[in-house]
Amino acid sequence: MIFGKGRIEVFLDKYNYLLGETINGRMSLKLKKPVRARGLKVALIGEQKTMQHGGFGGVSTGRGHRSSTQTRCIYNFEIPLDGEKEYTGGEYTFQIKIPENLPQPMLPPGAMGSVLQMVTGTTQRINWYVRAYLDVPMGLDVSGKVQVVIG
Repeated sequence: MIFGKGRIEVFLDKYNYLLGETINGRMSLKLKKPVRARGLKVALIGEQKTMQHGGFGGVSTGRGHRSSTQTRCIYNFEIPLDGEKEYTGGEYTFQIKIPENLPQPMLPPGAMGSVLQMVTGTTQRINWYVRAYLDVPMGLDVSGKVQVVIG
């Protein structure tokens, strides 16, 4: 079932990548009716999640530990697939080259990172997504995304 203006489905050749590899994919745009848009784009997005737990260094309450999560975008590389026009739907293929120097979590891996996580009560990870979207002026964008692993 299609909610709103429509939907986008993103399909990739695989979901685990190494730095420097190329993501090959396609996206399917399905609309209820024609939509005027500024463009159709695909993006590689990195979101860093920092979780503060009530560990040794954390602040605890009387009945448990307080924790918080912060998410921030640390990488957003967009590629235009099509320009401004009236869209009716369709299939589009794309390629995204993964840079060799993508951001990595700030805490070191291995034993030292584990010790820091225990002492500070902080863990970090980066979630990577491929997101395709129809940039609709004066309205909600139509979008779809899939998570990928880059390491």
